[in-house]
Amino acid sequence: MMFERLREVRLSGLSAYILRFSYHYARVLGVICFEVSKKGPKDALVGRKNFRLKWYSLILRLVCFAVVCCFCAPFVMAIEDPNERTLQCMRLVSCLVCTACILVLQIFQEHEVLRMINSFLRVFRRVRQMSTRRKNGFGGKREFVLLLFKAICLIYELFCELHQILFASSLVVTLIALCDIIVEIGSLMIIHIGFAGFLSVAALYSEVNGYVRIELRRQLRSLERPGGAPASRRQLRNACCRLEECVAVYDEIERVGRSFHILLQLPVLIILMAKIFATTVLSYEVIIRVDRYPCQAGIWGLVLKSFADVILLTLAVHEAVSSSKVIRRLSLENFPVSDQKEWHVKLEMFLSRLNFNEFRVCPLGLFEVSNEIILVFLSSMITYFTYVMQYGIQTHRL
Repeated sequence: MMFERLREVRLSGLSAYILRFSYHYARVLGVICFEVSKKGPKDALVGRKNFRLKWYSLILRLVCFAVVCCFCAPFVMAIEDPNERTLQCMRLVSCLVCTACILVLQIFQEHEVLRMINSFLRVFRRVRQMSTRRKNGFGGKREFVLLLFKAICLIYELFCELHQILFASSLVVTLIALCDIIVEIGSLMIIHIGFAGFLSVAALYSEVNGYVRIELRRQLRSLERPGGAPASRRQLRNACCRLEECVAVYDEIERVGRSFHILLQLPVLIILMAKIFATTVLSYEVIIRVDRYPCQAGIWGLVLKSFADVILLTLAVHEAVSSSKVIRRLSLENFPVSDQKEWHVKLEMFLSRLNFNEFRVCPLGLFEVSNEIILVFLSSMITYFTYVMQYGIQTHRL
């Protein structure tokens, strides 16, 4: 048991380091323009404004946006191949739209973003204060595995983008390529931020569920007296306070997760659709036009990386949604512990409130993100690959 706890603490600490690395990486790219630092006597993490970082982010974003519009857009429209032109146009449009969304968030919705970040940090502190078990870091084993795969995707994404600069013919071309890379990676950071946000909601639900499953049930069992003697009013009052605190925490998690979803649902949906479409077109190009891509491993790596981004985001949402439903299966109604009507009313309100709290992710109300989306996406892509390969064999291109 002791070794399992040590291993869990180590994994949660590594998850916190991965999140910290991603945070600084997004700051360098000019996507995040606020500062998260310790403040107060208890060294609590707080999100604050940073005007230098904000001006750096805005200038970098606007300059790169202007360079891409002036130099990259005419080059994309001059491409003769229709499939490649469609792919590049879709990539460019999605990147520019996501860049505009980032600018809107940084300029007009800075207060909402900071309020949401501080709400996340406040809920984490509140959840840690509820439990008597001391826990550091972020999440557990599932969160660490998902964050590890996300870190691999980030490193591979950066490597593939920087690889383009090595083949630049001049300094001007290098600067244009660098601006294009900053715009594209910045737009892709939207899907990474969405992944981190929904995974944070899942981690919060998981910690509160662990508290209810272990500590709250133990406290409720301690109210049962041998021989059927009723519990004292003071014990019932303390138990009611714990139930109310659990309900308040569940409500706050659901509220923070919903505000995060509303704030980022449009850019996440745009980049998600662009990812799926780009994966489809790129895989067609790789399968049909083998001679055009001599480095098959690198191109297929990009295809798999696009798959991974979509699947990891869906898995993070699924973790959050499923964790919000776990509490319903704990059978807390088996603890009557008293004949007082007030206690039974409080316990019934607690159970009904938990059944009412259900976190859902529906981008613009179009569809609900769940694990079924992964199966639909994978089955559709496998069917698509089968048709493309059959077409390539019939036309003697494979």
